[in-house]
Amino acid sequence: MDMKKVFYVTSDGKNSLDIPADELEALNESGGSMLDKMDALVIEGSTPDADIGYLLAYAMSLRRPTLYLYDKDISNKGVLKFLGSRQIPAHIHVKSYSGEQVKDFVDKFITDLQGDEAEELPSIKFTLRITPQMERYLQWKAKKFKMTKADFLREKISEEIIGQDEEYKRYLKKK
Repeated sequence: MDMKKVFYVTSDGKNSLDIPADELEALNESGGSMLDKMDALVIEGSTPDADIGYLLAYAMSLRRPTLYLYDKDISNKGVLKFLGSRQIPAHIHVKSYSGEQVKDFVDKFITDLQGDEAEELPSIKFTLRITPQMERYLQWKAKKFKMTKADFLREKISEEIIGQDEEYKRYLKKK
């Protein structure tokens, strides 16, 4: 996945998601939940809303990284009381903000998620035609490291190509 899917939910019920239309249609036909397709959630919960509590509980049950934001000047005691009554899991990040801080919190959260991309499960099929010499090398190298050829290539791409590409890192910070 070249970009994590993040589902933004605001207290006024608006949302924004980055899922191709064909995937949404297939999900709708199968009766699945859109939340199951999300890698993370960013919830702005400054005003009380039952849906926000549901989303937060669902994110907790699925162990999805979640950023729960609330305005310091607007207290949502219902959800905060819910959070305060139990130990908050490590994947749930609660931040109170004022003014433009919210953008910084969201940017940092997304950047941190992208830093974990090497740990995510591969989900995109990609066909690569290689020479017999390349195949022999990959087979030898993968056997030496006791991994599959695909896992070996994924690891090398993540660590040596993406991990050392300073231009790409700057690009991610700008997004």
